[in-house]
Amino acid sequence: MWIPKYRRKILAGDVTEMLQQLIEEVAERNNIEILSLSIQPDYVHLFVFAPPRYSPAQLINLFKGYTTKKLLEKFPHLRTRHGL
Repeated sequence: MWIPKYRRKILAGDVTEMLQQLIEEVAERNNIEILSLSIQPDYVHLFVFAPPRYSPAQLINLFKGYTTKKLLEKFPHLRTRHGL
């Protein structure tokens, strides 16, 4: 589970759709099975089955790092606190 900075309710509409696609892309590329995915306006809950070579911290870095970079490229208004 992780939350956006300041727990802002930014995960809605096009952002949610793209986030789900990105999470699925990361999982497929790294041979990770998504058991449960719930994207709410102010948090993401992700439950996965992953090869033992990944520590929990590595899994979070894989998902958060890639998805954050891609979302901020497509939706630059997410960078600012009052950009909504």
